[in-house]
Amino acid sequence: MNDKTDKKLEALGPLSPGGEEYMRRYLEPDGYCLNCGRPANQHQPVGPITVMIATPDEEDPVHEFCEWRCFARWVADAAGGWFVVGRN
Repeated sequence: MNDKTDKKLEALGPLSPGGEEYMRRYLEPDGYCLNCGRPANQHQPVGPITVMIATPDEEDPVHEFCEWRCFARWVADAAGGWFVVGRN
């Protein structure tokens, strides 16, 4: 990682080891799915799914997901909801 990431993590205060690992991967993609931690390109040629969140104040973070279900779970969790796969 880089010094900029380390400074952002220091500003967050003490984190659990799992929380620190997640935040490092959140701030700098490493080729693994942000949701499940498996390789983001495991479902080639479909994945990885790359998402950029544009904010006016900061650099645009880029996140990688291995498939749409992991992306949907991450979005649902961020919105305070649940991801449920519906069946027809």
